[in-house]
Amino acid sequence: MRLLVPLLAALALLAAGPAAAGAANPWMAKVGTKPLSSAAAAKKVKRHGWEPRPQNAKANRRVPTASQLRIFRRRSDMPYKADVDGRFRGNTDDILEWTAIKWGIDHDLVRAVAAVESWWDVRTLGDGGDSFGLFQMRRPYHCCLPFMQQASAFNADYWGAIIRSYYDGKHPWLNTVERAEEYRAGDLWGSIGVWASGRWHLGKSDSYVAQVKDYLKRRVWEQPNFVGR
Repeated sequence: MRLLVPLLAALALLAAGPAAAGAANPWMAKVGTKPLSSAAAAKKVKRHGWEPRPQNAKANRRVPTASQLRIFRRRSDMPYKADVDGRFRGNTDDILEWTAIKWGIDHDLVRAVAAVESWWDVRTLGDGGDSFGLFQMRRPYHCCLPFMQQASAFNADYWGAIIRSYYDGKHPWLNTVERAEEYRAGDLWGSIGVWASGRWHLGKSDSYVAQVKDYLKRRVWEQPNFVGR
């Protein structure tokens, strides 16, 4: 009976969705790590066939056209824009895993942030209708409509790129505005928080990070109330 209980618990987690070890201690590849190509990252994705958000199907299949990517790269000032293309199709969790692999970010951390931002529902609109998709890209700060809203993988790819650029120290302007401490490379939680606050360890950054940590600890994507919402 002692052996049966842990086994049943493990099976329950697998039934809820893909699990990963070490969720409580998220990691990020070292500063300056170059992203994989979209194709190389796609080959590493372990497709589980698990889809808690079937309503995302159309957006999960859509990728930007070459013309749309040219518009994005012309208008965006993001440091790693040349590496963002959203060239991946799969279930919602596949897209999150692909993003994690491509940009060297802990898989479960990506899942937790997407849960905070949109509960994994690409139809989510925030900030009075100005924020879109899995990671709530917000106009006018991020480019470009309509594909930032309509293509799940582009939305996630963009988020991965901007988090990586924060982590790599590519945003020295953060030290020219109000901040709680000096911006520096290699600060994982500072990089996660600035996505929400626009400032380094300031404003709603701490409360946002606390929510991400809570979702990560509880692995909300494996809980019964997550599926089918």
